[in-house]
Amino acid sequence: MGANVQYHGFFWSAVIRALLSLRRDNGLDNEYDTTMLESVTQIENEKMDDDGLASILHSLCPAREYETIGRSLIGYLDFNKMSNLVVYLTASKHIDDALHVLGKHYHYILGNSAALTVKTDGNETCLRFQPSSHPVLTEFRCYFLLALCRHLAGRKFDFTTVTLPPSGEHPVSLLKPVSSGDIRHEGVVVSLAFDNKWCTQASFYYSQSIKKMLAGNLDTSNDLPLKQQVKEAFLKAPSPAKIRSEWVATQLGQTESAFRRQLRQESISFSALLKEYIHDQSCHRLLSGEKTEDTAAHLGFSDRRSFERSFKEHAGISAGQLRQLGNRLRFQKGNGNLINVVENLPPLPNSIQSLLNMDCETMTLADVVSLIEKDPIFQAHVMSKASRAVYGSVPKNLEQAIGRNLGLGNIRNLAVIFAAQQLLTSQCRFDKVNLLTDAMLLSLTIFQRLFGFNRLNEDQTEQVKQLLLFGTLSLFLIFHDECLFSDGAVTHWDESASFDVFLNRINDEYGVCLYGATSLMLLRWGFNSAVNQQLWKLCSNDENGNSDSLTGQITLCHTIAFNLLNSQETPEYSQDTLTKVQSEMLEEIVTSWRVSAA
Repeated sequence: MGANVQYHGFFWSAVIRALLSLRRDNGLDNEYDTTMLESVTQIENEKMDDDGLASILHSLCPAREYETIGRSLIGYLDFNKMSNLVVYLTASKHIDDALHVLGKHYHYILGNSAALTVKTDGNETCLRFQPSSHPVLTEFRCYFLLALCRHLAGRKFDFTTVTLPPSGEHPVSLLKPVSSGDIRHEGVVVSLAFDNKWCTQASFYYSQSIKKMLAGNLDTSNDLPLKQQVKEAFLKAPSPAKIRSEWVATQLGQTESAFRRQLRQESISFSALLKEYIHDQSCHRLLSGEKTEDTAAHLGFSDRRSFERSFKEHAGISAGQLRQLGNRLRFQKGNGNLINVVENLPPLPNSIQSLLNMDCETMTLADVVSLIEKDPIFQAHVMSKASRAVYGSVPKNLEQAIGRNLGLGNIRNLAVIFAAQQLLTSQCRFDKVNLLTDAMLLSLTIFQRLFGFNRLNEDQTEQVKQLLLFGTLSLFLIFHDECLFSDGAVTHWDESASFDVFLNRINDEYGVCLYGATSLMLLRWGFNSAVNQQLWKLCSNDENGNSDSLTGQITLCHTIAFNLLNSQETPEYSQDTLTKVQSEMLEEIVTSWRVSAA
């Protein structure tokens, strides 16, 4: 990996290489540029001080060219050339994760006297650090931090406020062409503020493998955001289930009252953070094949029963069920790779995650339309699906697509289906992904028309909708490139006369219940325990396809939808399964769907 002291040199040499490339492309280069490669070698070998660095940066990027260079430089920065420390930062789960690492190693990038602090106050997070005696170095450091945050959270990330030290009568900033934030030249400390929503925006570049490879050579430091300090304290505990706030406070060198006050100031729930940590540890152990009683003992629970109760309350499924999935969902390179596949399932896009976070009782059609309009891909999905004749006449706009055709109450759940299709298609061995997602959507329509929700209360209605839409999402797992039996699963699909026969074959040969396996994906995406619990009830064969029971109606609708779309023939059912009226309704649904698909 190289000596830690070279982090600084590689960082600045990459900045200068980017400047040289940009200047050449924009016709700004001169004879001075051709001599720069010698200086780059000196910088990489840590043979140039800040005075020399500042002189080079002034030559390559004078203040009069900040507008031109600042607008384009972000596209020239090569993180891979900026040292393994920066590569590690770019592989973070999200900005919070990156700040955890940067809090330990900031001096290699921001300077030895930077004294970086991270503070969350109200709706904003603020990074503060001491500026360099050379303002040009500070400008490039701030520019890098913006580029890093956009790499992790997306191009729409921006600072709300940037505070820099005064620099002359008419100050300019390298950030101005790429940031719409309020840039002020006042005070003595650099301050970069941004909205809290960006802190945990999941990064598509997150790589546990890269982090594991590089982590061993990163040293430690105590200068961390509070949440990360607490998590690191958890790692020191031999029995996580026995952790108490008083013990963590002692580890941080604080009194318990001071520690709790700090938690309140930063709006951190200690119990939620601890439960999340214990849950994460238990999932890894169980999926890796560790026995439930051994997991309970390792985590510090008094006995197996108390652990199972705690786990089921949090996850909605039993520890034994999760362990069973780990044993039966066989992936290349063993159980550990199943954990990596599940951990690295692409996060939901920001627009969809924001939609899921909306309060069902207070969200309005205008709110939802405003959110979806910002995501052209998601908007195209909504308009396409809403144009199906089965939902009514073709909508003229997004308002009609959601409010009249799909339904405001359904749009949150439909969003997850669209996201799964968008994110997982490239990893799927099955060549008709649209068929899978269309069948998930059609199953809800069939249930609404054939059975309806009148007999259910509001919570039950929402839960049944989620079971209909999400119940078969694990098809993306068993058809996943890394799944050892994905080819066999595709073969069973081709050879099965109906969807329920396919489910039974997967269960009989591989011991995997499709509905139960879906709970792995929903756990990853933060769905509540009740849905996961009900998914496992669908695994029972006792009532499957029995139109007299609720679970039977759900599985029947899945079977009808997948059979219809896979065979393109209208399925026939006996009077014992569907009444004459229901059969006629099904025929109408089939006709409408085919008209819109033609």
